[in-house]
Amino acid sequence: MTAFLAGPGLASDRPEPGPDVPWRSDDPHLSGNFLPVLRETTAEDLPVVSGRIPADLRGAYLRNGPNPMFKPIGFTYPLDGDGMIHAVHLDGGRARYRNRFVRTKGLAVEQRVGHAVYGGFAHPVPPDPKDLQAGDSHVPFKNGAFVNVISHGGRLIALNEATSGYEMNPALETLGEWTAGTDQPIRLGAHNRRHPRTGDLFALEYSWREPVLRVHRIDASGTLVQSIPVATAMPTMIHDFVLTERYIVLVVGPAVFDRAAAKAGQSMLQWRPDLGMRIALIPLDGSAVRWIEGDAFFAYHFANAFDRGNQVIVDYVHHGAFGLGSDADTSSTFHRMTIDLTRGSFVTAPLADMTVEFPRVNHRFEALPTRYAYMPTRSSTLTLPDPPAATFNTLVRFDTATGTDARHDFGNRIIGEGAFVPRPGADGEDDGYIALFVYDPARNGSTFELLNARDVAAEPVVVLQLPQRVPQGLHGNWIDGI
Repeated sequence: MTAFLAGPGLASDRPEPGPDVPWRSDDPHLSGNFLPVLRETTAEDLPVVSGRIPADLRGAYLRNGPNPMFKPIGFTYPLDGDGMIHAVHLDGGRARYRNRFVRTKGLAVEQRVGHAVYGGFAHPVPPDPKDLQAGDSHVPFKNGAFVNVISHGGRLIALNEATSGYEMNPALETLGEWTAGTDQPIRLGAHNRRHPRTGDLFALEYSWREPVLRVHRIDASGTLVQSIPVATAMPTMIHDFVLTERYIVLVVGPAVFDRAAAKAGQSMLQWRPDLGMRIALIPLDGSAVRWIEGDAFFAYHFANAFDRGNQVIVDYVHHGAFGLGSDADTSSTFHRMTIDLTRGSFVTAPLADMTVEFPRVNHRFEALPTRYAYMPTRSSTLTLPDPPAATFNTLVRFDTATGTDARHDFGNRIIGEGAFVPRPGADGEDDGYIALFVYDPARNGSTFELLNARDVAAEPVVVLQLPQRVPQGLHGNWIDGI
């Protein structure tokens, strides 16, 4: 989730806003396939363009993303928007599609007044008091619940950045803020990790107000059972983290919140490399937190981590620095970090020299040793002029054991993150499929496609025609049985 692969974009080369989106923006992340869709629809029996739906798959691929209903007052990709979940359900060789907004409290305020009320996360704008009623949030940016969507304890939860998640039902109706079995909404981040042995979900909360991170442990039933505070030098943004069988690993890069900078008209998020990198190892046996320090870098997303003897191995996407918009670091490459527990040090080294983001592994092997990572990149076959950040057209399967990769190049079509779909009954790490939404700018339409996770270069297992364009989004997951 970053301004990776940044480019200025040309609004004239992108679909014009129509009756569904009655406003225009010069921001390349609010035009083209980043232009929101406002229509909520349901479609049964999606047409099969090629291949065949695996008859034994029963479940749904759900993906969330920033989809502002009203023209924003302030907008920084990928930090702002309203959540919209797009779902493709597969069952018995048939497929259906549904998309719905996440009806957050902030969106309800804006729907009531008929325009955007809140500013953006990087550039907050206090809401006009005349637009608010008793109980409305006065915070200068809103929780859009647009970054991810997960299932835990039998509940679907739409997630934002370090604030309350929203529970959804299988029809994608918003039920309200998720409490995790407590008497109030729980604050958690967009990326959370499940322990492979216990089924516990570990969730991360950070704050723009205070220099404290909190790691929550939520048991397999969906009940909060523990919260671990971790002090930092300044209020710090940490979008993702990793888990092993023995440790919670927090990679705390110096992207910090600076309210004085925000008051001076700058971004509230500032890069402070003088603070260095601090890595927290939180033992799951309850012993003391251990800190390891080194040179600053930034990581938005991690593929996986696992224990290996006296080492912790972390595979992630490495950014030399944090930045937004024109200040973004575009050199996002796949790296491996090796943490030496004996020496109390770490080293990082590139695994591949291509620019990538959104790395994923088979989620059933999370926190266990993994060999394969799946991630999008951009190739020369993408001919769309001046594509903006997060525009990819090639899915890579990377083999960390051999350093080699296989690729599925979609040509002048655009993809996002690919999610792993395990084949029913399979126990192999790569025995399954990669689920993707694919956008074709030539016809301004989208398809849903499954690739063979063992042979991504082959023709898709199935291509399904979708009833409307699916905008570029952020994160999603395959959920069995819904």
